[in-house]
Amino acid sequence: MKSKTCLAGLMLIAGLAVADESVMEVIPLVNRPAAEVQALVAPLLDAEDRVIDNGSSLIVKTNPAKLGEIRALIQKLDARLSNLVISVLQTSSKTAAELNAEAAIAAAPNMIRMRGMMGNTEDLQNRQQHQQLRTLEGQAAHIKTGQVRPVQNYSVYDSGYGYGSAVSTNTQMIEASTGFAVTPRLTGNQVILDVEPWSDSFQRNGHIETQSARTTLRANLGEWVEIAGNADTEKSDSRGFNSFNHSTRQNVLRILIKVDQAD
Repeated sequence: MKSKTCLAGLMLIAGLAVADESVMEVIPLVNRPAAEVQALVAPLLDAEDRVIDNGSSLIVKTNPAKLGEIRALIQKLDARLSNLVISVLQTSSKTAAELNAEAAIAAAPNMIRMRGMMGNTEDLQNRQQHQQLRTLEGQAAHIKTGQVRPVQNYSVYDSGYGYGSAVSTNTQMIEASTGFAVTPRLTGNQVILDVEPWSDSFQRNGHIETQSARTTLRANLGEWVEIAGNADTEKSDSRGFNSFNHSTRQNVLRILIKVDQAD
């Protein structure tokens, strides 16, 4: 009976040793940052599992039975990211539908072509502003325009020589910008865009007031889509001795965006 008890105890200890056994492996990453993959994997692990960010690789500690499963998941998440070209157009004369229709027409000799957009040179120079940049899928791209103004700062201090207070001034250059951050994510032949616009404006006291927002939209690859726009209408009346003039001027500005796959 005593020998059976000892045998059972040895088997229990052996079972616990197997259960507590763990292995470690360094899994290299090729396409995505280790911190990004770690954040995706960590919520799926058991309490005793560990995944550590090692810069260009992940250190995994788990039991042998789960190592292959975790390795396969990490390799699947480390998929190659696409290079994308983001085109932004500010225009007062074209809509997204017009640009998409014109992109399918062969360019005439007196026209120029810019990434699927067509228009004559005079129109591009006078009415449109075109920006283009590359980014990786899932990475934010920032597009902005702005102005820098000098701001005078004044400080009053005691001169220490019995002459009362003294005033010192210095000039600081402050930037106020308007733009947006775009994060593209591919879903088949479409792209989901997380757009975060902001607008800074100078106040009379030299401070800057900032407004921001966030929106998400879906668009087809290679097609223009409108993300913002405004329309201002100005009216004027003038009267003479025997005449009356009425005029209306409308200023329309649209911001259009298009995403193309670069590879």
